[in-house]
Amino acid sequence: MIKDYRSASVQILFQTEFQKLQLNYVRGSFFLKSNLKTSIKSRITVLTDQVTRLRLRLDYIIKHTSGKKKNQIELRFLSILRIAVYEILFDYRVPNYAAVSSAVNLSKQFVNKKSAGFANAVLRKIIRRVESNPRWIENLSLHREWHSLPKWIFDRWSNRFNSKDFKNLISIINSSPSTHIRFDSNRINKEEVMHNLSKNNIITEISGTLDNFLKVKTGISRLLSCQLFSDGLISIQDPAAGGCVELLNPMQGEIILDVCASPGTKTLMIAEKMKGNGFIFASDISLERINYGRKDISRHGYTNIKWIKQNAKSDKFRMADKILVDAPCTGTGVLARRPDIRWRRKKEDVSNFSKIQMDILNNISKYLKIRGKLVFSTCSIEPEENWGIIKNFLRSNSNFTLLPCNSSLPQSWVNNHGCLETLPHINGVDGMFAAKMIRND
Repeated sequence: MIKDYRSASVQILFQTEFQKLQLNYVRGSFFLKSNLKTSIKSRITVLTDQVTRLRLRLDYIIKHTSGKKKNQIELRFLSILRIAVYEILFDYRVPNYAAVSSAVNLSKQFVNKKSAGFANAVLRKIIRRVESNPRWIENLSLHREWHSLPKWIFDRWSNRFNSKDFKNLISIINSSPSTHIRFDSNRINKEEVMHNLSKNNIITEISGTLDNFLKVKTGISRLLSCQLFSDGLISIQDPAAGGCVELLNPMQGEIILDVCASPGTKTLMIAEKMKGNGFIFASDISLERINYGRKDISRHGYTNIKWIKQNAKSDKFRMADKILVDAPCTGTGVLARRPDIRWRRKKEDVSNFSKIQMDILNNISKYLKIRGKLVFSTCSIEPEENWGIIKNFLRSNSNFTLLPCNSSLPQSWVNNHGCLETLPHINGVDGMFAAKMIRND
């Protein structure tokens, strides 16, 4: 069992980094081909997420101990070392001897005997240093690499936030985020959800954010296999993402465009708000992602959603009463939830995404009816992708006016401009931005 989860984790981590793929995609593909127990899948998910989050920190510890830089160690072997260092220093449930023994065996399996000897020496040296010098870890934590962020994000955030907020933000994004569920209040109430989930050993509590959201305390790995999820009565979603739909305020009978909509969690929430009465045209540029949204219809049963492959930057759309633009972005607000993003993004991506966002907004806004409402949202916390876009759009489109957030949102989520803006270390949810505008003529 132990060998299975570590061996699988090595393969997933290696493929993700070597082929520059998304961690969720690689891991999901691996699970589809394997016949692993839910408990093993859960362990693999936690381990690969944490090793990915702390990649730079782990590499720094390995370099500091072995004298070898990242580019001097074969990537598959480096994945083995990262897992072992993580388990020795940060997973107190794993005995040191088990982490070392596994790393030695995996090195023999995936690399060679020489690497196994190197792994044994380096890992035992780390253990000796921790045991002989209680301040060894504390001293390492003073270096930039400890925060496990690309330099461009580190520099950007350290200049923007004060010291306390910066440290708190780093701490949050380097930890496993909370999991929330949204329940379909048209079909089930909060008490029924909590009771039914508890029978599956899934314990939830009131989220303290939006009315139809619950925070999962234990049993996260069982959510996708429970009956409530299979029947479409619950969906996994962060409350901040739900806040974007609350801001849109979908009404029965409306025609709504949801662009850049995949995987469709917000789309489904829109359908629930409309009680199935009205129509949602959900679009995305990726056919693979669209198919994911289409397949989910069989789970939740809302047939007033039509998925279409369209390019929001240039294609023509039908006129709509309301539009949700869930724009592509750097994703810096969800680094905890999607830990590999930090390693795939570059400094220039902020300006690159900003241009894409403006192109989308300029095109899609033409298809909003007069007096219609448009919500622009991102899961970025970078000002250029958020208020910077809205400010520039309003400056060049005098027929649009910014509307304040509605009262259904927590007041702490509303910024000085009247827009939805959450920060992980302040609000306890994903970093999210959303602005609501009305077309006057």
